[in-house]
Amino acid sequence: MLDEIFGRASFQNEIIWAYDYGARSKQKWPAKHDNILWYSKDPKRYTFNLDASDRIPYMAPGLVGAAKAARGKTPTDVWWHTIVSPTGKEKTGYATQKPLGVLERMVKVHSNPGDTVLDFFAGSGTAGEAAAKHGRNFVMIDKNRDAVRLMKRRLKSYL
Repeated sequence: MLDEIFGRASFQNEIIWAYDYGARSKQKWPAKHDNILWYSKDPKRYTFNLDASDRIPYMAPGLVGAAKAARGKTPTDVWWHTIVSPTGKEKTGYATQKPLGVLERMVKVHSNPGDTVLDFFAGSGTAGEAAAKHGRNFVMIDKNRDAVRLMKRRLKSYL
């Protein structure tokens, strides 16, 4: 559907958000990832501020120099990030809530301060919080009334 909306040329990347939490199947490999599709409005002009991204540890720090290992590396298209802790402060109770860290990386790399972040399926409003924390404006949309109520409470201090 996104190809129809933006055109196939606007597809930039598929990002895999991988996590390790929950039940383990004994009949198949357990699904422990989400697929995130990155499209741009214009395939030749888009925002990609890789230097704004958080850095991650090297898996084999002994293969790089000490300074490089200490600095860490920029992420690839596979993002290892835990889920929202079921007992953590970040938890809103919304079933499909995404971790703030995942949305912060997206916002910092794919927008600039002062830009507007738009989320058509905003759920618990994590994209709005990530945007506000990093100097972006936000527009959150969701047809679920519980989601809208939750976002109003969660994002009140940013309005």
